Amino acid sequence: MRRSTKFINNIIRTPVNSSFHPIGYKFQSRPVSALYITGDKAKETYATLLPYMNFKSTFEQGHELERSIRHRHMKSNLNKIMKMYTYYKDFNEKITQLEEERDAIAKELRQLNKEGSNDENMINTLKEKGKSLRNDLKRLKENFYPFEDEFIHMFLDLPNQLHSHCPLGEHERLLYQYKEPLTNGKCHLTQTNFVEFIDNTRYYFLDEAAEFDIYCTQAFTQYVLQKGHFIQTANPDFVRCVLLEANATPVHYYHKVMEEHLQDQLNTAFLTGGASFESFLGAVTKLCVYPSLLPLKWVSCGRLYEKALPMAKDDKQNLFTATQSNAVQTFVAASTAREAEEQMDSILNLCVDFYRNFNIHFRVIYAPAFRLTPSESLRAEIEIYSPHQKRYICVGRVSNYKDFVSRRILFTGREEKEYNFLHIVGGPILYTTRLTAALLEHEQPFLDQSHLFAMISTDSSTDVKKKPINEFKNLFK
Repeated sequence: MRRSTKFINNIIRTPVNSSFHPIGYKFQSRPVSALYITGDKAKETYATLLPYMNFKSTFEQGHELERSIRHRHMKSNLNKIMKMYTYYKDFNEKITQLEEERDAIAKELRQLNKEGSNDENMINTLKEKGKSLRNDLKRLKENFYPFEDEFIHMFLDLPNQLHSHCPLGEHERLLYQYKEPLTNGKCHLTQTNFVEFIDNTRYYFLDEAAEFDIYCTQAFTQYVLQKGHFIQTANPDFVRCVLLEANATPVHYYHKVMEEHLQDQLNTAFLTGGASFESFLGAVTKLCVYPSLLPLKWVSCGRLYEKALPMAKDDKQNLFTATQSNAVQTFVAASTAREAEEQMDSILNLCVDFYRNFNIHFRVIYAPAFRLTPSESLRAEIEIYSPHQKRYICVGRVSNYKDFVSRRILFTGREEKEYNFLHIVGGPILYTTRLTAALLEHEQPFLDQSHLFAMISTDSSTDVKKKPINEFKNLFK
């Protein structure tokens, strides 16, 4: 059995001159936005989504926002954005005033016409005044569009608030650890009877490794469905940029698709895979959900095309940095922050139960704030130690987004004025490519199909709330 990602080279273009960072790429936004489009661009494209922007509430929590920016090592200038907001309000007030004056004149003209007035001087005076106001309004809007574009773009780049459990320093916080790490091991690429590696976009699993790569994904999905009571979905492999912006996903995480007849230059397509978090967002965009249906618990298995972040400039390509992987992706929408936290713990406990079956060392940690994407409030990572590279490799993760994402794409409630934003939790809880590489370095035998699916029936645990993750969290409350 062989698998390749060679076809990717024919349909994507990787970004050039990407900024290097010791732990990955610096988070940089695009110079244009597909999420918020000003009126001067209306002839070229249209707004697919209109994010809910509560400026007053956001700036009232300026202290927490400034704290989030500082610990994430971001360069956002909050004071400048707040000053721009003052000018933004003034502009909008002037526009509103002119529009009200125009409406008053139009109403007066309609009234004169209804009464059959013959006062030509008054009618002509009102018409000239209406034309003058229309021209003034047009000029004001034209001058306002560039400023509005800059301000809204900077506002949308503001990050989510940090969760109270998120580490603020340079080090992660340990949640759970299973066994002790193996200190010595050979590089997984030396085991050519199981893997043929060419580069990050082209590699092949052979024999038992290929079977494990497929069956492990299927077994873990069934495990989550039965033990966690999730609903399985199938998602598209391609996502429009507007959804990446809604999730504040750095666009260099994924591969841009080169479209020949692209009508919308702003809302371009990216190859993410059906097992990506962003592919779920298209299904729930603008979704109106009754509270009685919450929490929504979905899981998807399939491809995940995600660029691995290098740990050093001289990092050599291997299965830990491969572009494509089979993956299991979870997505949970909850009604409250507390319910979202409980669902996150539940997912992590499922992961702990499943990963212990591989009989190798792994740990669960909270990633420090500077490693989070702008939309993440908290991220837990499942890591396996690479005895060859002498570092931990992330083989799965779960993130808490609070209501940051839903404010940009969806709301719940029967009326539009009743904004009850969902709290979103989710992430790829299994990268089979990285797990396979870790098992090769630990020289552990691959579990076959029968053993993998036997995990589902033999595991007797049914209460995923009273698990190790919850016990460890009590230590630092």
